[in-house]
Amino acid sequence: MLQTHSLLKAFQSNKFRGKQEQEHFHRTFTGRYQNLIKRNSFIYLGIPMIGSVVLGSLLLSNFTAIRFEQRDTKVKELDETEQLRIVNGKKRKVDLKEEYYRLQGMVEENEDWEPVRVPRMKGEGENVW
Repeated sequence: MLQTHSLLKAFQSNKFRGKQEQEHFHRTFTGRYQNLIKRNSFIYLGIPMIGSVVLGSLLLSNFTAIRFEQRDTKVKELDETEQLRIVNGKKRKVDLKEEYYRLQGMVEENEDWEPVRVPRMKGEGENVW
């Protein structure tokens, strides 16, 4: 009980003021501000909080835009090099059916080529699935 009472006492900021001291406190900036907060706390605490969040997001969006613009320039540079490669004629046209048949061995371009099995080392097993 003593600990709870002492904690409450430590966090209390209400000071006892006489009548004249209280009137003088209400005339100061701090006193007027406390009265305004007591009457409508959303206007003096909520709106500045929401405003700072909105303003912060607007300011940070500029930084993220710069980051994305830098990534876009890197991608554009790669596209330009690919365009140069295409203009120089280093790219050959690819037909999917022709490539499929070539890989299957149906088109005999190189008749002297033959698949040869690599001999296994001693003790190495057959990898059968």
